[in-house]
Amino acid sequence: MQRRRNPSQRRSQERVELILAATAEILRRQGIGAVTTNSIAAEAGIPVSSIYQYFPSKVEILGALYEQYLAGIVAVIDAFATPERLQQPWEEFLTAFVKVIFQQETREHIDRELWSALGLFPELGELENAHRARMADRIADILRQLGSTWPRPRLRRIGSFIYELNNAVWNYRASYPKP
Repeated sequence: MQRRRNPSQRRSQERVELILAATAEILRRQGIGAVTTNSIAAEAGIPVSSIYQYFPSKVEILGALYEQYLAGIVAVIDAFATPERLQQPWEEFLTAFVKVIFQQETREHIDRELWSALGLFPELGELENAHRARMADRIADILRQLGSTWPRPRLRRIGSFIYELNNAVWNYRASYPKP
């Protein structure tokens, strides 16, 4: 996803964070249908022109928010997969691993709306595909660290299956009304 300009100064970085936080709040309260540059500007308390300094459209804002969301998941996985935890029996590790990922995915309560955005804006699919590949590799690494001797392509394929199972759960959850 392309930004108009990357914020280099602290004030600009804070403005971008404000825009992303406002977008997340709209997603949380009203859903993807309510996300417009005007609604984001109103939520953030800034002029719409400020948004366009950094993002050409709401799709790029959603892309930046999705990237931030995915980075949070990767960070939790990297922090979780410590050498000590990897010494646990694989069943215990994977059970706890799935729980920590789910907690991160649902932490901000925007997961359903981001999933909906993927269906509405094909441009976001590029981010999802890159994330899918990174996660398949990361899960293959974890399976190797848990003691698997299977070949790397097989472990990567299992990593892809695990990732797709998680996506199926997202899809299932998205089909039901919010609790």
